[in-house]
Amino acid sequence: MPCWPDLWEAISVWLAGPRLTLLLIVVVIVLMLWVPVIRWRWLKIVLRGVGGSAALFILAVAGVGSLFGSGAPKPQYKVTNSPNGLHQATLMYQAGFLGRDLATVKVTRRGSCKHFTAYVYEGPSTVTRTMVTWTDDSHLQIRYYFDHDRYQRCKTQVADVSITCVPLAEGAK
Repeated sequence: MPCWPDLWEAISVWLAGPRLTLLLIVVVIVLMLWVPVIRWRWLKIVLRGVGGSAALFILAVAGVGSLFGSGAPKPQYKVTNSPNGLHQATLMYQAGFLGRDLATVKVTRRGSCKHFTAYVYEGPSTVTRTMVTWTDDSHLQIRYYFDHDRYQRCKTQVADVSITCVPLAEGAK
């Protein structure tokens, strides 16, 4: 059975994307198409025309978007356990369209559903460009390639785990 925080995170990610915007636009379109309380005939006709045009536009955009998004690869995961097995670091890499990739490292404690995000990078990457190693039971080392043009954050402490962030130059190993 999944943890409740995981379920809520999945729901919030689903809603926070373009689906929420699409849902709001659909609500506006529905209101424009049915226009139940307007008394003036000319205003009903104008609103239905605008609503119908907006509906056709949204359907076309959603169709093209679903074509581009239908072949998206599944996220790749690399799990690293601490030496005593008390903590777990999970590297998740999600390939995106045109370099809009996402790499995160989340730390959890065994038997707990709470995730702590230690590292986030939103930019072109691969699953091997971020290296996660435990130096001991409560110290995690994250080695990553530094990119000053994109969103990239590495925390130094999450929960009871100290994190060493090691940015690498492009040619280094």
